[in-house]
Formats: sequence, C-alpha cells, structure tokens
Amino acid sequence: MATAGASAQQYDTLEELMDINQHHLSVMGVGHPALDTLCRLTLAHGLHSKLTGAGGGGCGITLLRPGIEALWLALLEAGFECWETSIGGPGVLLHCATSLPQGVLDVLTSH
Repeated sequence: MATAGASAQQYDTLEELMDINQHHLSVMGVGHPALDTLCRLTLAHGLHSKLTGAGGGGCGITLLRPGIEALWLALLEAGFECWETSIGGPGVLLHCATSLPQGVLDVLTSH
C-alpha cells in the first residue's frame, strides 16, 4: 500500500505538513463534519488526513503507512469510500520555455 523505501522520517515530515495544512484549511472554513470524522478515524490508527479538492467535504487524502487494513475497514464501516493511489512525479516541469524570462529558465535548467 505504501511506497517501498520511504523512511520513517519522510513519513513523519509528510504527516506533520498534512496536519498543518489541514489546520489552516479548517481555520479558513473549508472543512466539513465528514472530513473531521475522517481525520479522527485515521488519527486513531496513527495516520494523518486532510481535505483535497475545493473543500466542502467531498474528498480527503490519508497518508498510508504499511499495515492499515483495520483502518480501511473502519472507514468503510463509517460510510467512506476508499481508493488507493500513489504520489510522486518528476517535480517541477517546464512546459513552455519561451514564456519564461532567461534568468528563470537558467535556474530551472541548471540541474
């Protein structure tokens, strides 16, 4: 379920950032009671969640560590749908180099 090779420190950092982001989103008023339930359920299993999308309770994401089968069942029993996906990609992509100032282009292509 989780990406092989991810370190405990990487999980810890991502979890902390997700918690901070979810707190900011809640303060902005884009949360939803169902999302609060999702966050409580996942936290009870040692995992961290946040809303995704436009807000309003439509969709949340949870960072999965290995061994989450009990949580998966608890979420299904609470009426949530669960999908497994993966994250990651090549990072910053340059789609149209001609639209960038030369200094920015130099930085993006220097590595």
